[in-house]
Amino acid sequence: MTSSVNGFDGGYSVLPPILSTSNSQENLDINSNSVDKNSNNVDKNSNNSDKNNTSDINSNKTGKGTDDGISLPEAPFSSILQSRRPTYSDENSFDKDENVRLEEEIKLHHLEQLMNRFSKHKPDDILIQAGTGFFPAKTQARIPGRMNLKEFKQTVSEVLATDEYDDYLEKLFMKLDSSVSGYVDWNEFCTYLLLLYRENDYMRTKREIPFLVEPKIRHIVQNRQEQTTKIVAVDGPTRYVTVSREGAISVWYPSMQYDKYYVISDNEEDTSQKRRFKMWVTDAIFMPNCHKIAIASTSRDIRFFDTSTAQYFEEYHLFALPDVPYCFDYWYDKRNPNSESLLIFGNDTGAINLMYFSKPVTQLFDIPFKSDGGAHKIFMQNLDQHSRYIRHTVIPDVHPELIRQVQYLPDNNMIISSCANPSKSMIISDIKCLKKSYVFKIDKGVECFDFSKKLNILVTGSLDHCIRLWNPYVTSKPMAVLEGHGTGVIGVKIHEGLLQVFSYSKDAVVKVWDIKEHAILQTVVLKFPSSIHGRMPEHGQFPIHLQPSPQSSLLVTCNDYIGLLKLGRTSIPRSETVNTHDTQLCCAIYNPVFKQVATGCDSSVIALWDIETGNKSVVFSNAHGEEEITCMTFDTTYRRLFSGARNGTIKVWNFQNGHNLHKLEAVAEAEVTGIMPLVDKKVILSVGWSRQITIYDDSDPDSMYLQAQKNWKGGQLHKDDILTIDFCPPNLLCTASFDGEIIVWDVETEKIFVRLRKGQVSNLERLEYERAKKIENMASQAADGSRPRSMNSRPNSRHQKSHRVERGETWEELLYRCSQTAPVDKVLFLKGRATGRNLEVSTLITSEGGYIRFWCLYGARNEMGFFYAPDFPDESVLAMCTNNNNSLLVTGDTQGNVKVWDIMTHCIKFQDRGRIKAKPQLEAAWRAHDAAIVSVEFAKHDTGDYVITASTDKTARIWTLREGHYIGTLGQKKSWNLKDQSTWAHPKTPWTMNDVSSKKDTGLLSFLQTQDFNLEDSSTASDAKSQVTENDLDLPEEAVESKKEASPVKSRSPEQESTNQNGENTDETFLGIRVEKELQRKQADRKGRRDNFGGIKMKKTQQYGKLCSPFQALSVPSVMDIKIPENMPLSSRMINKGYTSLNLTEDKLMNMDFSYGGRETPPGEQGEAVTRKNVGGSRVSMRDDKSRNSVRSTPKIYAPVFKKHHTVA
Repeated sequence: MTSSVNGFDGGYSVLPPILSTSNSQENLDINSNSVDKNSNNVDKNSNNSDKNNTSDINSNKTGKGTDDGISLPEAPFSSILQSRRPTYSDENSFDKDENVRLEEEIKLHHLEQLMNRFSKHKPDDILIQAGTGFFPAKTQARIPGRMNLKEFKQTVSEVLATDEYDDYLEKLFMKLDSSVSGYVDWNEFCTYLLLLYRENDYMRTKREIPFLVEPKIRHIVQNRQEQTTKIVAVDGPTRYVTVSREGAISVWYPSMQYDKYYVISDNEEDTSQKRRFKMWVTDAIFMPNCHKIAIASTSRDIRFFDTSTAQYFEEYHLFALPDVPYCFDYWYDKRNPNSESLLIFGNDTGAINLMYFSKPVTQLFDIPFKSDGGAHKIFMQNLDQHSRYIRHTVIPDVHPELIRQVQYLPDNNMIISSCANPSKSMIISDIKCLKKSYVFKIDKGVECFDFSKKLNILVTGSLDHCIRLWNPYVTSKPMAVLEGHGTGVIGVKIHEGLLQVFSYSKDAVVKVWDIKEHAILQTVVLKFPSSIHGRMPEHGQFPIHLQPSPQSSLLVTCNDYIGLLKLGRTSIPRSETVNTHDTQLCCAIYNPVFKQVATGCDSSVIALWDIETGNKSVVFSNAHGEEEITCMTFDTTYRRLFSGARNGTIKVWNFQNGHNLHKLEAVAEAEVTGIMPLVDKKVILSVGWSRQITIYDDSDPDSMYLQAQKNWKGGQLHKDDILTIDFCPPNLLCTASFDGEIIVWDVETEKIFVRLRKGQVSNLERLEYERAKKIENMASQAADGSRPRSMNSRPNSRHQKSHRVERGETWEELLYRCSQTAPVDKVLFLKGRATGRNLEVSTLITSEGGYIRFWCLYGARNEMGFFYAPDFPDESVLAMCTNNNNSLLVTGDTQGNVKVWDIMTHCIKFQDRGRIKAKPQLEAAWRAHDAAIVSVEFAKHDTGDYVITASTDKTARIWTLREGHYIGTLGQKKSWNLKDQSTWAHPKTPWTMNDVSSKKDTGLLSFLQTQDFNLEDSSTASDAKSQVTENDLDLPEEAVESKKEASPVKSRSPEQESTNQNGENTDETFLGIRVEKELQRKQADRKGRRDNFGGIKMKKTQQYGKLCSPFQALSVPSVMDIKIPENMPLSSRMINKGYTSLNLTEDKLMNMDFSYGGRETPPGEQGEAVTRKNVGGSRVSMRDDKSRNSVRSTPKIYAPVFKKHHTVA
C-alpha cells in the first residue's frame, strides 16, 4: 500500500494535507513521500522526501487552476488539515507550535543525520583533577557515541536547524536515559523511537471492524442465471429491489427473504412473462419523493414503475431515445418534495442528459386520463408536448466514450462523471457549462467512484486493482493510493459515520479501508456458490449498494446471487460522557519528576498523561495480556513503573517508553494487591491473595525474569488475603489482610515490629463453613469454565457496586458476616510524623469499613482514635493519601465522594480514658465520581496542590486540593493549562459539562428529595418488618456511637457550593426542559387531586368495584340514599312491561330488560310473575313508601350502568 501518512497533534486529522496554491511546495514534499515496504518501523513512520520535483511543481500549479471561478463546497476536514500543517521554508526547519511531539515529526533524513552524529561523536575526557607542574591532570575517558544532556540538545538543535525545543529536548533526554546514567547513545534513541512507532502502529490498526457476522447469501432464481445489474432500496416500507440484466425485478425484505418479482414486458396480457424483444437493463434508480423506480435498457427507453402500493406496476414508458441511457442519478429537494427535481443519465456516446420534473409528486408527464390498462407511452420526439411537467437538456461530448457513472453535486451545481478512457477518466463539470471542468487522468480509467461532501474526498476504483483518494479539485495527484485487491475494483462506497471506504473487486472480495490512516481494516471473501474455481465470476454494472441506518447493511451481487453484510456499528462512538479508559480503573498514580499521571484499567491498558495539559503521552497496550491490572506503583527514582495483575504476574516498565524491563514470577495464580520496591536494598516486595510476602532480587538490571522467593524470615503469618501494603523509611513495612489483621514489620530483620491487631481466630464450625463455601464456588466456576481468581473466590472490593449487606442471604450467612471483622482496605504511613522524636503520636492510618483509625506504633496502647468518614452507613473508604507534611488527609469512599480532613493536630497524644472518637476538621468535600473511588493521589505542582482521583466509573479526574475545583477529566478532547485557570472546567462539574445529557447529576438526588411525595397515602406495603435493625444484631459499640453522633450529611457538589457562595440559583436542567416541565405538570396534578379529594384510601377507590376506574370513583360525590317518587314518569315500554313506581326495586333496576319483543311481565320477587291485570290490586299489598327499597344514586353514572357487568368507560 502506498500512501502519504503524516501524524498530527491536536484537532482531528482525518485526511493528509491537500495541494493548494499557497503551499504547493510543502504539499508536494508530503505527497511525494514513499514508504519502503521492506524497511523497519522507523522507515514506515518517516517520510522520504523527493528533492527533484520541479516538474511536479509546475504540473501542480497548472493543474490546480486559480481563476476558474468555481465555488468550492465546504471542506471541514481538508481545510483543518491545511490550516494545521506547517509551511516548510526549508526541509530542515520546524515550527514549534505545530510540532508538539518532536519525535513524531522527525523525518528519515533527520534520523540519518543523527545516526551519523552519534557514530562520529568522540567526547573529551572528563577532568577529575587539574594538572600541576609536577603532576599530570587526572581524567576519565568517556565512551564514544554517548552524549550528555548538553551535547544531545546541541546535536538535535543543529540537525533540526532550530533551538526552540530546548525545554522539550530536556524532557526527551530524560525519557531516553532509562538507566539514569546521564548519557544516551544511538541504540537508546532508536529503541525509544521504535517502541513509540510500534505503539502508534498498534493504535492505528486497532479499530473495531465493521462486519462482525457472516454474510447472508441468497440465490435470485428469477434472474434465470443472469447477473444482477442494480440493487435499489425502496422505502415505505423498506424493500430491496434487484433488477437483472434481462429485466427480472425481484423484491426482498430487509431480512433477505424473498417477497415477489416482476418481469419487464410490453405485452400486459402475456401470462408466460416472456419478453418479445431482446434488451438488456443498463441501470435503475429509485425516486423517493414520487415513489417510482426508473429503469433504463439498451432498447433506448426508460420505464417508470410505481412503488407506492403493494403491487408495483409500470406507469410511464419513455421510448425512442436517441442514445442508450447507461447510468442514472436523481436529486430532489427534501424540504419541498413536489418542487423541481432532476434526473441525470449518461449515455453510450459520452453525453449527459438532464430531465427536470416540475411537479414530480403530482405527475411526471402530461398524460390525459386513460381508461384501458397498461403504461402511458411517451415518444421522445413528442417530449415538447409535456413541457408543462418536464423539460430536457443535453450536455454533449463530456466523455469520448460510454459514461459508466454520474453523480450530481447540488451545492455547486456540478456533475461528476467517469468512463474508462485514460485521458478523460473522470470529469467534474458545471451543469451550465460556465465554469472550467476538472479532468482526472488515470491509465485504466475509472470503473466506479463515490463522493462525500462532508469529508470532501473523492474515492475511485479502477481495473488496475487500486483505490485512489482525491481532493475533488486537485487533479494532478491523488492524496493516497490504496493497494490490496488482486483484481479490478468495480465498486466503492464511503461510509461517513465510520470514516471508512468499502471496496468490491471482481473476485468477490470486500475490503474495508480507514480514511484517516489509509490502512486496511478488514477483508471479507464472499463465497458465492455460482463462482467456479479458476473462473472469474460475472458482475453487473453496479454490483454494490450501501444501505444507511436503520438497516445499516452492505449489499453486493455476483452472477445471480446477492449477499448482505450487516454492519456491526454505524458510527464512531462519540459518547457525551468522557471516559479515561474503556473499562473501570484500578488506580491513578503521579510521577512528580516527569509531571505525568499513570492510569491502569481492567482491559490491561496503562496510559500516561501530562498533568499540565491532560493530553495522553504513551499507552502500554496489553500490558498483562487479557488480565486485569490490579495495582501500580513507582520506585523512588520515578524511572520505573511496576504493575500487578489479577493472575499474579508483575511487570516492571520503563516509565517513558513502555519498554518491559523485568517480568516477575507469579505466586499461586493469585491477585497482586500491593508492590513495594526497595531501591536501597535492591529488592521488590509483593503481597496479594497468596497471603504471602514475596521477595524478588532487583540487583541485576539486565535480568528479564526474576524468581519469586518466599523465605520471608518473619514467616507468612497472614491467614487471609493481604489487601494493602505501605512502607515508611527507613525500615517499617505494614501489611493488612481481609480478616482485619494488621502487622508492622522491620524490613532489616524481616521480623514483626508490632502486631496492631490479630486476625480473627478460626473455629471448627467456621472452617467447615468456609470449606463448604469454597466447594460451592469451585463447582460454580467449573460450571462456567472460569479459573478461580482467588483462594476464596472473593471479588475485589473495588468491583462491588454496593458494599451493603445484600438481601436474600440466609441468617447463617448474615450472622457470619456480622461476626467477622471488617477488612482493612488501606494502610497509610504518616511519614512526616514518623521522623519526629515524639513516640506517642499516631504514625499509621487504616481504613476499615469506612472507619479511619489512627495507630501509635510504640507503647502498650496502639489505637489512638477513630471516626466514620462516609456520609452514609455501610460504605467503605478504599483510597487515602496525605500531602507532603501530613497536615491534610484525603479520603475517597465507595459513594464517589472526596473529603479533605485537617489532621495536623489530630491524634497527636493519647486521651486519659478511651480512644479519640471526634472527627477532625473537615476542610472540603465534594462529589467526584459516580461510582467507588479506588485511588486518590496527591500531586504537588509548581502552580499549586492537586488531587488525582480514579474510579470504577472509567474516569480519572484532577481537582484542586483545598477548594475541590474541577480541572478536567483525563481523556477529554479539550486540553487545559494548569497555569491558566480560565482553561479549567471549573465552575462546571463532570455532570454539568453536558447540560442536557447529564443524567447522573447530583441534582437528580436533590430534585427527588424536594418532591412532596405523600407516602402515607401510598397503597404499597412497607417493608420495614423485613429490615434488620440495630437491636437485632450485636453491633460494636463504635458502630452504634458513630450512627448516633454522625447522621448522614449529604456532600455538596462543587456546583452547589458555587451556587451558595454566589447567592444565585441557576436552574440548569439535567433531564431536559421538556422532561422537567412534564414532571412539574404531573406533580401539580397530583397535588391538585390530593387537595380536592383529601386522603386517598383503598376502600374509597374500590367502592364501585369494576364499574369504574379508581379516579372516577374519587370523582363521584358522597353517596346518598334516595327514594323513587310515586309520581315518577314511566315510558310506555316500561308500562307495557308491567313496571310501576311502586314495584321498582334495586334488583329490578339492575335486571331491567329494555329489549323489544321480550317478556310480557316483569320479573317478580323470588321468581313470581306479576301479571298486568293484578298490577292495580297488588298496590294494596305492597309495602308503604317508607318501607320501599332505596337505591344508591350516582349523578355521573347513567342508565346503562344499572345493567349488570357494564363498566363506565
